[in-house]
Amino acid sequence: MLNGKGSGEVVAIGFTAGFIGAVAVLIAVRLAYQTGIGPALGVPLPMSLRPPDVYRPLVWGGLWGIPLGFLLRGLRGGHLVVGFLYFLAPVAALFLVFLPLGGMGLFGLHDGSLLPVYFVIVNAPFGIVTTLAISALGGRSASLAGAAA
Repeated sequence: MLNGKGSGEVVAIGFTAGFIGAVAVLIAVRLAYQTGIGPALGVPLPMSLRPPDVYRPLVWGGLWGIPLGFLLRGLRGGHLVVGFLYFLAPVAALFLVFLPLGGMGLFGLHDGSLLPVYFVIVNAPFGIVTTLAISALGGRSASLAGAAA
């Protein structure tokens, strides 16, 4: 995947795909709230999808998509598995850096013991959606099967 693409192309494709993956996460947040999963886990009303609130997750999603693009470019196979598991990297950063900086403690356990479960559920689509977007944006040579175009 992304074989023969220059570093600039990988950055552009990775950022764009990560942006798309972040949109999938925002949709998952809304669906989790609308279906009652969020409130059942003690999660308050999700943030607004209007500017400027929506910019932060979209930009962060784009930035997290860049290393995934480089990671997938170096692999010969197993792109979907790696893509799916990749969501654990931004979730680990959320649990170990961003939630503690926001005053919610490690893993967000300060506000409730079920919050980490919620964050894993809503962030799970990120890796696979980003990987599929990288494949689509990468063109013919970015086939998930690795077959020659």
